[in-house]
Amino acid sequence: MKKLIKRLKIITIDVHIYQMLNFKEFSLINKPKIEISTIGKRICYFVKDKNMIIHKSFVFPNVYLLNAIKRKGYVIGNCYTAKSHRGLSLFLFVINQIAKNIGRNKGKDVYVIVNSDNISSIKGIEKAGFSKIYTLKAKRWLWF
Repeated sequence: MKKLIKRLKIITIDVHIYQMLNFKEFSLINKPKIEISTIGKRICYFVKDKNMIIHKSFVFPNVYLLNAIKRKGYVIGNCYTAKSHRGLSLFLFVINQIAKNIGRNKGKDVYVIVNSDNISSIKGIEKAGFSKIYTLKAKRWLWF
């Protein structure tokens, strides 16, 4: 019932869509080991430190917002870095490696969708080698 009530609200969408167009490897001095897990259709890339997950990024195979701009591909999203490990470029390194694994090695397009007000993520996404291809502003009501 709560999901239905939530759908009745008008939601504003204001996002930037980035794509890895020309892959350039982002390197770190101490490269962390990236582990991969599959959760349903999502793929989770994560980094551990002392058996604790300190960063995770999810990859989604089909995202509706890409249909709005007539694109298909994988979308990186729901990324999180533990506060104790922020500022170490883990986010940049992981999303760059995802683009390498899925985009360059498998020949699939890789995108990142980010809220336009998330300045720190935008800076990281651009530093990781992604280019902004589209800004999408819309309103959504129910499933439309």
